[in-house]
Amino acid sequence: MKKTRIEDIKETGFRVPDNYFKDFEDTLLSELKLKETVGKSGFKVPADYFESLDESIYSSISEKKQVKVINLFSWKKAIYTTSIAASLILMFTVLYNKKDSLTLDSIETASIENYILNEDIESTDMSSLLTNEDLADFDNVEINFNSESLENYVFDNVEIDDIISN
Repeated sequence: MKKTRIEDIKETGFRVPDNYFKDFEDTLLSELKLKETVGKSGFKVPADYFESLDESIYSSISEKKQVKVINLFSWKKAIYTTSIAASLILMFTVLYNKKDSLTLDSIETASIENYILNEDIESTDMSSLLTNEDLADFDNVEINFNSESLENYVFDNVEIDDIISN
């Protein structure tokens, strides 16, 4: 390996300030004299600072200040508003919900027939609902049946055992 001298190096990208090596000794000695004369930095730590540091930190933490907390959502306000809304809704439904009461005349005949057929209501249950006045109204009604239609009805709907037993 070839040894190179400093003078032989052309450009390294680093430069030394002018007269650096000539003035180096003087600047070093002046720095040392400055440190001797100044000696201390001027900052002092108070006596027993590090021993009392823990106690002062704990005392500042333990003193909790009472802070007034203002809630954004108040249950009292929510209860008031819901009770007012409920009372308004109740008032409107009572005052403006005037429907006629349900009567037999307002119900369709087909729905009454479907109810009687689907609920297995017996004839004795129906007869208990009729009064003597209602039965008197049926006496005045004339019903004319054809004999053939009666025979067909009996053959289709009545069993022989029921006829014999009655």
